[in-house]
Amino acid sequence: MSRRPRASGYFRTDYGQDLALIQTRLEGVALAVLAVTLVALPALASPFLIDLATQTFLAIIGALALMLLTGYAGQVSLGHAGLLAAGAFTVGILAKELHAAFFITLPAAAGVGALLGVLFGLPSLRVRGLYLAVSTLALHFVVVYVGGEYEAKRGFSTGIIIDPPRIAGAPLTDPRAWYVVLLLAAGAALILCANLLRARSGRAWAAIRANETVAQALGIGVAAYKLLAFVLSSALTAFAGALFAYYRGFVSVEAFSLFLSIQYGNDHHRRHGFTARRDPRRHLCHPVALRHRSRDRGASGR
Repeated sequence: MSRRPRASGYFRTDYGQDLALIQTRLEGVALAVLAVTLVALPALASPFLIDLATQTFLAIIGALALMLLTGYAGQVSLGHAGLLAAGAFTVGILAKELHAAFFITLPAAAGVGALLGVLFGLPSLRVRGLYLAVSTLALHFVVVYVGGEYEAKRGFSTGIIIDPPRIAGAPLTDPRAWYVVLLLAAGAALILCANLLRARSGRAWAAIRANETVAQALGIGVAAYKLLAFVLSSALTAFAGALFAYYRGFVSVEAFSLFLSIQYGNDHHRRHGFTARRDPRRHLCHPVALRHRSRDRGASGR
């Protein structure tokens, strides 16, 4: 007598299960182990490892922003370092000129990033691929030029020194405290991006990346969602630059070279940026491809 086979795998029976952040027991266990490791790390690791982990959290925020724009929305960008510089210089200028507190400078940096995202995201409505990459590359040089001019005219030839932020009247200088702050910031950015991708915006970006013409035919507002990707990515990147400025306590244009943009985006551009923009005529169901195939069949019949 044969045994009845057991059900295997994870079966989703409603949309709630499909949209859950944690979908399997293995994911839950792995997340719990990671959380325990991250909580215990400051008490066990050396100052060097704590500093390395803190810089990793900063890089995670910037990488998540680029993931939204290039990895999911399929829009090429080489201006990531310029957006980081915009957030850092916003903090430096407001802290030096207005002595603004961190709860003012951080939202201001995100707002400046969002504004730059609108200005330099508008070309994405008309150009694609290499031409879009060149237009976003201009963002980097414009921001770095403006930051260098500010340094020169205000006498900060070696950079802008920023006082540490104060929380409850105490300056934030302890590396372990910075570890906790940036861990929370990276976790919040991760949850924000995950929810954006689970929502309608994530499905729209995936459709646009695959084929803009088909996405528009399905009723997706291609222009609005492309601009939304630029705005959100730019705001999040500028926020990461602002945190970087506070963490380092120093802002200089030398820290935001073009190589930094290449470091962030090289793998994304190679896999998702240019390769995602394939010629639609290569698709088997495209009218041009169908016309060419029918012409080839007619020629072979003759």
